Amino acid sequence: MIITQTPRLLIRAWTVGDLPGLAHILSDPVTMAHWPQPYDHSGVEAWLARAMDSMRQHGYARWCCQRLADQKIVGDVGLMRASILGTECVDLGYIIHRDYWRNGYALEACRAVVAWARAQQIPALVATMATDNYASAGVARKLGMTWVEDFINPNNLHKPTHYFRLNLKPEINP
Repeated sequence: MIITQTPRLLIRAWTVGDLPGLAHILSDPVTMAHWPQPYDHSGVEAWLARAMDSMRQHGYARWCCQRLADQKIVGDVGLMRASILGTECVDLGYIIHRDYWRNGYALEACRAVVAWARAQQIPALVATMATDNYASAGVARKLGMTWVEDFINPNNLHKPTHYFRLNLKPEINP
């Protein structure tokens, strides 16, 4: 199922056949340096199952980010329900494999996902990343996300974590 497309990228739902491509991303220690650890095979299977379940339940998920020119899977991008600091929210997440860093794919894919979320009338998105993940924080800022606060993230080895938010509702001026 195609979710959206950019001039260079196709964003689509993951399929069971994508497991090797997803594993290539999530098991890479450099790509996953800001996560608690790279994922093993069962962890990748669980990630894929959560994404497929989220699509069925909510109509959105973390999706496959694939280059149009050669169909190479470059990353994982999308939306998931989350609870951050006790608040239920829709989390924008993005992981681009290190082989494709510095090509603008994360920003391009995220802009497309933000546009998709706005069209679905999702009121706001959040993003979190380790405070030393400068590239990811840069993407959030370029998307127009506003820094809310830093917190110690129990889900990521208690690392200091940035919390960003983006309001998707149009502002109404009286």
